[in-house]
Amino acid sequence: MRIDSGVMPLAVRQPVAQERAAEALRPLKPLDLSCAQPPERASFGDFLREALGRVNEAQTTADAAVQRVATGEADDLHEAIIALEKADLTLRLTSQVTQRAVEAYKEISRVQI
Repeated sequence: MRIDSGVMPLAVRQPVAQERAAEALRPLKPLDLSCAQPPERASFGDFLREALGRVNEAQTTADAAVQRVATGEADDLHEAIIALEKADLTLRLTSQVTQRAVEAYKEISRVQI
């Protein structure tokens, strides 16, 4: 068995390398964006509605987890506590964001033009 049996001869490798280099240097074709549609922008109200829906979902999940532990359907107390903490955290975060938004609105309304 020859040692160099799996190696391509230099005379064969060089044209292949040159072809690949030339291919890499060719300019790219421009993209056809005529059929692309701009993404639909959600309103700020939709964003708030979705965020409050997630907070409500976290609260509902936590309540259900506590209910399952209390009735003996679930033995995993850790999951219920984690769900409660997630719900508490999302509610506190929502409260802070609401406070900041109200403060920003008040600040903007005080600006005289």
